[in-house]
Amino acid sequence: MKRILIATLFGLIMGGVCATLTFKGGLLPFTVTTLIWILLNRAVMGFAIGVSGLRLHWAWNGILVGIAVGSVFSYFLFMKVGPVALPLINFFANGIFGLIIEFFTTVVFKQPVLPRVRPTEGVVTAHV
Repeated sequence: MKRILIATLFGLIMGGVCATLTFKGGLLPFTVTTLIWILLNRAVMGFAIGVSGLRLHWAWNGILVGIAVGSVFSYFLFMKVGPVALPLINFFANGIFGLIIEFFTTVVFKQPVLPRVRPTEGVVTAHV
């Protein structure tokens, strides 16, 4: 549970970083809706990284989950600004944000990947 909370918190922090870069850099005009969308997307990214049970090196886990979850924001950008470089750049930047979230969660705060839940011994399962 602690891993999930830390990863979600760092997702929000990365959302703040992403929003600051986006608005200060003039990539998108500031609106409350866009700010909430960015923060929500990065918080969900952090949550997904926190609950991820992929058996990968922590860095690859962060990159892949970051790209997978963050791609929703890339699609939003594509719909908002059209077929320009920004959605494609954001697609790969999602991997960097995921890597940063995973780094702080796993390396700095030493929260290992959650173990997979397996059936306990002696539990009979039906095979169809």
